Amino acid sequence: MTQPSELQSLLRDAQQHVQGFKGGGEAPSATLTARHDNSGATLDASFQAVVERLTEAERGKHESILAGEIYLRNRRIGSRIPEIDTAASQLQSWVIDVISSNDAFAEEPPFAAESKPIASSEELNRQVSMKVAGLHLLYHLERLQIPGSKALASLTACLASFTNPQDLWTSPEAYDLAQSLLSKHLQLIQKDPQNYDALLKDLLLDHVKPLFIKSKNPILTDQARKAISPLPGPNAPSDFDSSNKPWKFQSPHIVTTFQWILSQLDAPLLEAKWPLIIPPLLTILDDVSIKYKIKGCELLVVLLKVAPANLLERSGLGEIFHNTLMPYLLYLPSLTPEEDSIPLLDAAYTALIALTFARYSTSAASKTKSLDSIFRYGILKGHAHAGENVRIASLLLRKSTDLVNAMGIHCVKHLKDLLPLISATLTAPFATAYPPLLEAALQTLRAIITNGWPRVGFHRGEILEGLIICWWRIEDEGKPTPELVGIKERIEDISRAVVRLLRDDEHAMEEIQTIGNHDLRLMTLLEIQVHHSPIQNSTLRTLSEEQCNIIRNEQRL
Repeated sequence: MTQPSELQSLLRDAQQHVQGFKGGGEAPSATLTARHDNSGATLDASFQAVVERLTEAERGKHESILAGEIYLRNRRIGSRIPEIDTAASQLQSWVIDVISSNDAFAEEPPFAAESKPIASSEELNRQVSMKVAGLHLLYHLERLQIPGSKALASLTACLASFTNPQDLWTSPEAYDLAQSLLSKHLQLIQKDPQNYDALLKDLLLDHVKPLFIKSKNPILTDQARKAISPLPGPNAPSDFDSSNKPWKFQSPHIVTTFQWILSQLDAPLLEAKWPLIIPPLLTILDDVSIKYKIKGCELLVVLLKVAPANLLERSGLGEIFHNTLMPYLLYLPSLTPEEDSIPLLDAAYTALIALTFARYSTSAASKTKSLDSIFRYGILKGHAHAGENVRIASLLLRKSTDLVNAMGIHCVKHLKDLLPLISATLTAPFATAYPPLLEAALQTLRAIITNGWPRVGFHRGEILEGLIICWWRIEDEGKPTPELVGIKERIEDISRAVVRLLRDDEHAMEEIQTIGNHDLRLMTLLEIQVHHSPIQNSTLRTLSEEQCNIIRNEQRL
């Protein structure tokens, strides 16, 4: 049996370790573990007294969890008695409550009457370390195989809250521990589909729904369908009162738990739990915070992966999601800070394209119409409002690539608008100063050639103008960076692909031959032969400008 003096010594050493702690998310020190080595020890009836001592209200939670983790590390059960199971279940519930609390990591309401003290980085690191120790303790309790644990849903919700490594409260070690525990945990539960279904329902009903109960959206019916004639409802919960949004200001981890739940659903389960899933999702997606708008887009993409083909249209949610997401495409600088705009645009375009494919999987015409509206409303307006911002322009071109690939041959209707943007990017005087922008433009151009190749000949002037001038500028760099060398190689690949597409067009090949004859440097680029005597190098730059005029004149003709 563990003597009171031994437990007291363990708690005292754990307290000293916590007070001297400066790192983040690490396991107990080797010295502390070796000092209280309990290899070969067994649990007995005294374990109940140990648990009561560890969970005393006035005791520091960090040192109690740390002491409990060391106490159980190498112990085994001797003879199974009810006292051990009761104490283990009590300790498990207590640990779950402690490490599930994330007040220190939650946002502060912007208009709170009393501002809460801002936690220092050292305090946040200490909180992360406590959570890691708590997960270790849960791992040791899992070995005890507590029969009939009443904390099944709570344990799953707790572990699921550590499944996003980007969360502030989740360290790499906490993520690995949570994934390992969840994997073992679910292997047993999934053997019985009814138990698994009941677990997901309990998670949604008892853990997710209560935190979103004040966020009822009048546009939805109780069955999470679009209301035909929505009645005027109360104003949407605001950030003035933090009690309106406990999921945001008290328990931000529930969003990660909710994302994990969505990832576990298949089509039948999603349809069965639809009324429990859509209200929280729409609340997060509609939140005023950019961070949660981004998270809402990510959650929607997860949902769309398993949503039945016709469920979005039957419920009317496809239109609601589309109308919610479209305004996000205009969250552009300078009204929206660049560091917020870029991730939101990235997430919104991804969600909109996924939504379009989910809504119109059987209607090519409707899918094309939806993609057209995204391109016109998002890409073209975005370039018009913030195209001078190179990071925004680069992102818009990358998303243009996604849209072109999604449209296929139907992208040709937008070439008259898209190719001038690409050409302007490639021919800009200081384009080589930001290689990612050139890379994005070339990716879009390659997608156009792949999907809209029948119209490449018609637009050959604009395409070759951009490629040749950009290639010239990199050639004139003297000592280009590795990034620019890679871009130059891609320009050569795309240029040769264009020439190969035009092999059967005699008029186009005559134009290309004329361009090559004016500049020896273009022989390799365009894979053509020179049919006259070499030109003196001193005249190359002048003739290069003449070549640009030739391309423009041919395009006008």
